[in-house]
Amino acid sequence: MTNRERLMRIYRGEASDRPAVVLWSARPGQDLLHPAYAPVRDAAVAQTDLVLSAGAPFDLLWGADGPRITTDEHPTDSPEWVDRVTTVETPAGRLRSVFRASTCGKPGYRVEHLVKKPADLDRLLSVPYRPHPFDASRYRAADRLVGDRGIARFGLDHAMYGLQRQIGSENFALWSIDHRDALHAVMAAYGRRILDHAKAALADGIRGAFGWVGPELCIPPLMSVADFDDFVTRHDRPVIDAIHEGGGRVWVHCHGRMGPVLERFRDMGVDVLNPLEPPPMGDVTLPEAFDRVGDSMALEGNIETHDLMTLPADRMRQLVIDTLECGRGRRFILCPSSGYMEDPDPSPRYIENELIFVNEGVRRAEAMAAGT
Repeated sequence: MTNRERLMRIYRGEASDRPAVVLWSARPGQDLLHPAYAPVRDAAVAQTDLVLSAGAPFDLLWGADGPRITTDEHPTDSPEWVDRVTTVETPAGRLRSVFRASTCGKPGYRVEHLVKKPADLDRLLSVPYRPHPFDASRYRAADRLVGDRGIARFGLDHAMYGLQRQIGSENFALWSIDHRDALHAVMAAYGRRILDHAKAALADGIRGAFGWVGPELCIPPLMSVADFDDFVTRHDRPVIDAIHEGGGRVWVHCHGRMGPVLERFRDMGVDVLNPLEPPPMGDVTLPEAFDRVGDSMALEGNIETHDLMTLPADRMRQLVIDTLECGRGRRFILCPSSGYMEDPDPSPRYIENELIFVNEGVRRAEAMAAGT
């Protein structure tokens, strides 16, 4: 069985020879955040089931025409950080955001969100929207690059997350009480844009895996289960239904505690849920998750990035073995909870554990395929 066949059989709920082993974000020819990651990338490309993220040009907020947007860079009191100030001129007024970006490869963060008051929601929708002409050349290039070594997953944006990242968690939560209808108006528009983009991909002949991130911003404790139903399920289900009707499958990434929402992902039609973090970051163990959803939805992940950074080598090796054993004969993909280049200056332990994940994970999975 090729890596592509294995992954797609797991995505479709069909029997596979063994669990898949994926090192999230690894791809051939990938630029490295630090030279120390080179052996990890090379081992993953040579051995694991590869998943390349790709897509087609798409702008959830502004479309192909869009408003006038300017971005200026300003120094801060530290040479390690700069402020990128973006100004958007909409027909209904100006919007402004500030992102503090690292000059040395660290994660950045939002200092000022684009949407700061309810009137700004109207400004988002005041811009006439025309989608980009559909062009899947980047996706098809990724699909050719990976070949039988894995799959290319067509990336989609997310209606709730697309709005939440313009507002921030605090105001999103407050406005879900005081301005709920206004939030829904924007999410409904975003949902239609995403659905049209997914349908364009299907019409272009894309029939494999589709995927998105973002629901983690709308689960307890950030938001309630009722909010999840109203802000995630309501807008995601039409997209999932269209992808299934067109012959595709759906992968969703959601960090956090899956206890309150696990079956909700299954019920809305998600085919693969990532990363199912174990306790204490999550609140459901892998055996508990299989007990609850069986093989009606594939589970991907269960190796915490923090463990890759901190565990002694012998404990990491045993964790990989135990996790794969739990997934034996199940609809399971072994994967870390995030990408493998999460530290701009990785420790030797982090690199060693990532190599253990790849080498021991593939060795153990292949032994399962051989019946041992």
